[in-house]
Amino acid sequence: MSIWIKDKTVLITGSTNGIGMAAALKLAEDCSSLFFTYRNDKLADQLKKELSMINPELRVQGFFCDFSNQESIRDCVSQIKQNVTEIDLLVNNAGIVNTKYIETNAGIEQTFAVNHIGYFLFTNLLLDVLERTGSSRIINVSSAAHFFVKSMNWDDLNYKEDFGMGVKSYGQSKLANILFTRHLAKRLESKNIPVNSMHPGGVNTALGSQNKTLLGKVLKLMLKPFFRSPLKGAESIIYLAHMMDLDVTGQYFVDSKIAKTSSYSKDDAEAEKLWKISEELVNQEFSL
Repeated sequence: MSIWIKDKTVLITGSTNGIGMAAALKLAEDCSSLFFTYRNDKLADQLKKELSMINPELRVQGFFCDFSNQESIRDCVSQIKQNVTEIDLLVNNAGIVNTKYIETNAGIEQTFAVNHIGYFLFTNLLLDVLERTGSSRIINVSSAAHFFVKSMNWDDLNYKEDFGMGVKSYGQSKLANILFTRHLAKRLESKNIPVNSMHPGGVNTALGSQNKTLLGKVLKLMLKPFFRSPLKGAESIIYLAHMMDLDVTGQYFVDSKIAKTSSYSKDDAEAEKLWKISEELVNQEFSL
């Protein structure tokens, strides 16, 4: 059976562990080139070895990127453009969840900076490369955690006044993923670039491993029996990469099926507002 990803070029962010790694290992079976971003040299080297074992003919290269740092994102994109001529599939997967308040050097709460601003800036800077194929795809890893909040907290996007254990901030970043997906899909409709988001489910990954508090460790230990495997979590990514005729865009997938999102996440005016604010936060406008 023919599959869309056959002999294609893939770029995955945050692929040295968890669902990003599971997706990379699976897609490596059929794609011709697989590029990924990383922060840990040792994990990047290990991933290269595993990918090469799966497919000795695969072109593999990693690019360092700290998604909490906009300069690092721009440097990473510059390096990618020097080494990659076309991208057929972009999977935005890099993410964090913090249990304490941390701001980036740009003054943005770190969870929102990595999970949304990182997707926004990285994707927009690479759109010219994605457009070269004439039939590329974008997948944004979101989460059912977007239901944790009713709307974007426009008065305090950083949740500086109500951060707590970071639950609302994380939920807002995942809501932003869906709003971003929706608005980008509309912008790219005429470019033949479908953009969809997905929910991986509760997956036992390194997400949140930077939280060394006792409560964070206890919660992860208690929830571990209910986690699904990284490969199961990556199921929708693999499905969207394999579909020959992908005729949907701006949708949200759970277990390889289109699923419902919150009513607020369907608000086009709010999606456009987020886009404009995101442009302000990265100090760059993006027009198509």
